[in-house]
Amino acid sequence: MINYNEALARAKAGKPDWNEEYITKAIITWADAEYENELEIENEGYNDDEFTAWIEENAEELAKQAAAEQGTEFEELVSIDYETECYNDDEAFEDAYDNWCEFEWECRTGR
Repeated sequence: MINYNEALARAKAGKPDWNEEYITKAIITWADAEYENELEIENEGYNDDEFTAWIEENAEELAKQAAAEQGTEFEELVSIDYETECYNDDEAFEDAYDNWCEFEWECRTGR
């Protein structure tokens, strides 16, 4: 049976983006005649580069649609910000390793 530290080292070697942050949503700030408004767009499975490229390309059109839905008129795009989260690879690995150890133990004891 492989020990925890060796298994962790192998897992990290096979995943160069261990515990890396990723974009969860974009916040598009746009203005009408009176106010600044925000539109939040969730990242639905795109990688960071694809998502930012899509947002940059479509931000103005998305803001115009939001303005129409709110009954106001889009005047200008103010900013685009991104929220990120960090995927906890350490926790996911620990859970998987615990499950694997339990499986190995059950196989060896015939349970």
